[in-house]
Amino acid sequence: MSRLIKFFAGVIIVVAVILAVSSVWNDSIIVDEVPHIGAGYSYLVKQDMRLNPEHPPLAKDLAAIPLLFVNLKQDVFNSEFWQTDINGQWNFGRRLIFNSGNDADLIKHLAKLPMLSFFILSAILIFKWARKLYGNTGGITALILFAFSPTVITHSRFVTTDLPALFGILFATYFYIKFLKDQTRKNSLLAAVFFGIALLLKFSTFLLVPFFVLLALIYGFVKNPRPADNKAPWFLAKVKDAAKSVWATILIFIIGFVVIVWPVYYFHTYNYPPERQHRDTQELLSSYGNRMFANPVVWASDKPVIRAAAQYGLGLLMVNQRAVGGNTTYFLGEVSRFGWHKYFPIVYLIKEPLAWWGMVLMALFFAAWQWRYPLKEWVNREYHFIRNHIDEFAMLLWLLLYWGISINSTLNIGVRHLLPVYPFAILLVSGQISKLVKSLKLKVQNESSKIKKILFTFYFLLFTLLGWYVYENVRVYPYYLTYFNQIVGGPSEGHKYVVDSNLDWGQDLVRFSNWVKKNNIPKIEFDYFGWADPSYYLKERYIWMSSTKYNDGRDFTAHNQSDGWLAVSATFLMGSQGPEDMPNKINYLWLNSYQPVTIIGNSIFVYRIR
Repeated sequence: MSRLIKFFAGVIIVVAVILAVSSVWNDSIIVDEVPHIGAGYSYLVKQDMRLNPEHPPLAKDLAAIPLLFVNLKQDVFNSEFWQTDINGQWNFGRRLIFNSGNDADLIKHLAKLPMLSFFILSAILIFKWARKLYGNTGGITALILFAFSPTVITHSRFVTTDLPALFGILFATYFYIKFLKDQTRKNSLLAAVFFGIALLLKFSTFLLVPFFVLLALIYGFVKNPRPADNKAPWFLAKVKDAAKSVWATILIFIIGFVVIVWPVYYFHTYNYPPERQHRDTQELLSSYGNRMFANPVVWASDKPVIRAAAQYGLGLLMVNQRAVGGNTTYFLGEVSRFGWHKYFPIVYLIKEPLAWWGMVLMALFFAAWQWRYPLKEWVNREYHFIRNHIDEFAMLLWLLLYWGISINSTLNIGVRHLLPVYPFAILLVSGQISKLVKSLKLKVQNESSKIKKILFTFYFLLFTLLGWYVYENVRVYPYYLTYFNQIVGGPSEGHKYVVDSNLDWGQDLVRFSNWVKKNNIPKIEFDYFGWADPSYYLKERYIWMSSTKYNDGRDFTAHNQSDGWLAVSATFLMGSQGPEDMPNKINYLWLNSYQPVTIIGNSIFVYRIR
């Protein structure tokens, strides 16, 4: 049975990988991949991290490794984007990929493939962890929910830091919990190594620091049995245990940073001229508000050895600076850069299959039934729950911490920022479903045929929901990024609610260019939300267009150079819905009077206006 379950798990992962690779093969390079691919290649070739310091290097390094074997033309290193610009990451990446005589599609395919390793390893650990906690039912259920999540499979294929962040937090948490349970040297070293790896994948993983400290405090306090009496010495002993756990955790942080993070950053700044690093750091942090943090980083940025750590500090501060500043985006008919508290809950609701929400409800009802005790018993039960179920408590604590921060964030640009909660939500839901199955099986052995009917009905419901969940994945193939559930009308209606990396990240440029060529359109005006180069694929058929080029449909009809053809990315189109007094307002409201001829991949709207 064990071999069969493992074989089935392997089949699930292989099928998911095939879907991921085949679905992304005809995508164009998305917005964030342009600087990430270019920066990663520059790190390995030059050992100089002047580009894209706002993201740690590890995921970009991995993506760039295959590019070292295809002899790319490197004239981009002679351009101003490398030589003089401060963090000229966008133009550097575009020049390397599209405008240096290199094969952009080959670069795209080679860079994307290594990113799937984060997905595969995460799927394996989720299956292993769920099976260890909840048995075969929990393991297979968790694996299906993870491997066929449209959101997870979407970001498994991109050269970005979102799925790597999921991987880093999942592995770091797993090995840290293992350390808490059994504080051996081996477990402490593994916890430190994976903590350091997590820090190298995305700066949001720095949240592991308060998370682990809080977890150490709580578990340290409850890990040893409580005596019958509640005298002061017992309480002081508990406090001492908690303090020891926190101190051990701080040592893990120090080892992880010194042994893993620092050497990697040392490699990436080895050929970064100190005076250039200092000048770049000073400029990039010139507008940073709290100088208590910024000034030490600037000071250390040209000092031998420690400038590697300063480069990590620069990235951390840049991310914090951007999070505070927000990002102008469209949401439910509004455009704002200040964010909405309801953004992530609503986007999460509409971007996950309804089958998932069905299983969430089942899990919540069963969990509530298990905790149907008087209020006075809760404290004692929670004490023993934390001590005996530290894995589940840690998952709940992470969900509470991360959701609290996300809801208050002003950086509302995509459900992808919620990816670090996916593994733990999936594990917890799968666990409750597995416990429910086990509970019903026990009752079947001792009670009437009525329970057997209930168990059969439950199995039928569970298999129906899992089948529906997988069907939703296959149904949206290959347009995984644009998945929305039936609450909002599915993928074709999603743009009315949110855009940006929830739906339109520049992924359909290749499909659009193929459509233009297939329909023999000689010229088309195009406003593209992306950093891939339209002229690379469309050549002379492409005419650049912007929201300020035409006042309205009449102006377009009178002055267009494309025989009435135009195309606009969904992000720009929906950005027109902002308030009337919005500065630099996007002017595409006039397109609401026209029906598109077609919509490419749910993200590019094509019109013919004559």
